[in-house]
Amino acid sequence: MNEEHKQEHKHDHADEHEHDQHGHEHGHQHEDDDQHVHGHDHAHEHGHQHAHSHEHGHEHGHEHEHGHKTRFHDPQHAAEFDRRASKIRADLAEKLAEMLMLQGDEQILDLATGTGRVARPVSKRLAKGGRIIGVDQALAMLNVGHQHEEPIPAYYQSAGEADVLPFKSNSFDRAFVSFSLHHFGNSEGVVKEVLRVLKNGGRFVVVDPVIEEAKDAVDVALEAKINQVFRRTHGENFRFHTASSIQRMLTKAGYRIPRTNILSYSFSQEGMDGIPTGRHWLEAAEELETETPELAARLKKNYFTWHRHDDHVHVKGSFSYGLICGVKPD
Repeated sequence: MNEEHKQEHKHDHADEHEHDQHGHEHGHQHEDDDQHVHGHDHAHEHGHQHAHSHEHGHEHGHEHEHGHKTRFHDPQHAAEFDRRASKIRADLAEKLAEMLMLQGDEQILDLATGTGRVARPVSKRLAKGGRIIGVDQALAMLNVGHQHEEPIPAYYQSAGEADVLPFKSNSFDRAFVSFSLHHFGNSEGVVKEVLRVLKNGGRFVVVDPVIEEAKDAVDVALEAKINQVFRRTHGENFRFHTASSIQRMLTKAGYRIPRTNILSYSFSQEGMDGIPTGRHWLEAAEELETETPELAARLKKNYFTWHRHDDHVHVKGSFSYGLICGVKPD
């Protein structure tokens, strides 16, 4: 780290409806010249927090659909997936664990657990009596997770569909899903199933990439094109969500939404290595540049720019991730 500086400003005020006190924090942290993270945490019960730091990483998710086998069912791909490291995913996993607000003895559902990579940092916050049950339909991913040289403490696996969970109602104190909501063909059914198996007062944390809110017809067309490109690899049910659409989905299912945190990871570099699903984003960008210049211009404005020189491409922009917490009413 060449230099680091941080600025904080706090403002407290009383909410006239709930009579809670809310705080606002603004931080700026710079670790190098071309890696950036900007966060916005909107907590309706516990305060508002805005933090900024800097890094990049990879985004990898599952595809969970009835009757559709994906690469995550392939043992070789599952093993490769498990070996990949990502600073972004590690950072988000820690923030997810914090948002779960664990005491240590909770029964936790890890939905679309994959190889258990997010379960590992969560497990470090558990004490005697606490455990994590990871559910996934991709047996290859579960097998890789089961064969870790360093087993995940208090972690157990169960094969099953996300929208038909093999558990009794009111079984879990906490639940989370990381980097998978955009793959579910029945995401509304999934969040309802999680609500069913949660105990009253239980917390459900969603971590997922989020796209910009559509402000006009050009944004709507751009979103459709982006989803179209991603579906070539991830299947016809793939769909990026916005932060507000995830909030609405949870609210409609019956959750209360006490906290939403949006983190934007910025980049300026040669090539797409380390950028979440960068290959597919660049594929969409270059197709739009040829087919629909108006949409290409909007992509540059909303997400990133790209400039080819010789055999290389320089990219600069940012992608955002939502950490959204839902609570099952008492």
